Amino acid sequence: MNKKVLPLIVSLGLFGSVAAGCGSGDGAKQGADKGDKTVTLRLLSTNPLVGEDSVKLFEQQNPGIKISYEYVPTADYSAKFAALAAAGEIPDVFWTQSGFYTDQIKQGLAMDLTKELKGKNYEGDKTWEETFVPALLDNARNVVKKGLGERETYDYGVPFTMTTIAVLYDKTIFDKLGLKPPTTWDQFMSNNEALKQAGYTPLSMHNNWIDWYPRLFWDQYTRDELTKNPNAFEDKTMTFSSDSVKKGLTAFKDLWDKGYFPQNGITAELQTMQQMFVQRKLGQFLIAPDKLEYIMNNAPKDMSLATYSLPGIAGLPSRSLGGSSNVFAVSASTKQPEEAVKLLKFITSKTHFSQVDALKYSNSGLNNLESDPQLAQFLSGFTNAAAAGFSPDILVPTTINTQISTAFKTDLLPNYLMGKYDLDYVCSQLQKIYEETRAK
Repeated sequence: MNKKVLPLIVSLGLFGSVAAGCGSGDGAKQGADKGDKTVTLRLLSTNPLVGEDSVKLFEQQNPGIKISYEYVPTADYSAKFAALAAAGEIPDVFWTQSGFYTDQIKQGLAMDLTKELKGKNYEGDKTWEETFVPALLDNARNVVKKGLGERETYDYGVPFTMTTIAVLYDKTIFDKLGLKPPTTWDQFMSNNEALKQAGYTPLSMHNNWIDWYPRLFWDQYTRDELTKNPNAFEDKTMTFSSDSVKKGLTAFKDLWDKGYFPQNGITAELQTMQQMFVQRKLGQFLIAPDKLEYIMNNAPKDMSLATYSLPGIAGLPSRSLGGSSNVFAVSASTKQPEEAVKLLKFITSKTHFSQVDALKYSNSGLNNLESDPQLAQFLSGFTNAAAAGFSPDILVPTTINTQISTAFKTDLLPNYLMGKYDLDYVCSQLQKIYEETRAK
């Protein structure tokens, strides 16, 4: 961590040791050394939390396995993975999510992990399946069921972190403007207007997750309909032109039209928003906890940071996006399945989450993993956001496969915000893509 922000961390109560790891367990003791042979695995990640420090720790504990690690930005993932698949070079262990995941399973690219989940976890003290928060594992399985229908198994990958979303804010700015963390949508909108009038950009938005706001709004507006009939889109009792779906998109454009988002939000990268926040140009940051590290390392010393859960736009308890949206899988074509599964078990282990510094801001999704109490207080907004549960990763099905997700995030949604496409056109195009891709 950058030394210059240590006083800030102390003032937030975040400075302290992360719980000691469990690296002396079964996974730490059993390497893959087969005589003089060293196995090399390829690892592809878009999640920077699984990075060089993770690789270093795993290799230390498993001297017979070497990792060839590659990081690719989320925006480049689809093209990168398609190129690797076409060349027959899918990495042994790879990151994936929602639409990508179901396409990869349909194409037979991900290994069935049913048997492995019944085996021992990385530390060797429980079954691997038992180490996950049950709702998180169920969420990952439901993505497969929703996208591909009834199958014998839904375990082709495992969730990595509960990607809870909350709002990060600078308490010094709120205090200066006389603002309080909102508990209702009206209060939230009033705060946005006050921030705008004071010269701040009220809310973050960037191209990586441009669909976050409409998905949060859809969870409010469509929840009753889709709870009563989860298959409403499949049986066409609900479509993208339904009033509740349109409400979510209209609410998102209303925030854009009011000037509450950065003007460069449609094309901006995550780091641009992070820089705007630490420069105090951005008043509030809708963010996942695993993206906090840059801000914590670069924030001014007099920043006093806190988090709150986003109120529900329709007044319902506000469920969080995320859940099992980050998934890691093993290639079905790996020549080293035993070692690849061991790496995946490590990625989702207490050893990993307790001994790699970058993971201290994340919600692991593991049972009984203790965190620093003062750190937990700072992250309370994420905890509260998860308390009401998670919106299904596939609710209104814009994430059901790569084609519709890409069209929504890179064409239909940006052009709708800018006024180039009207609402009816966006909805009709989404319905068309959905029906075409579901038929395949």
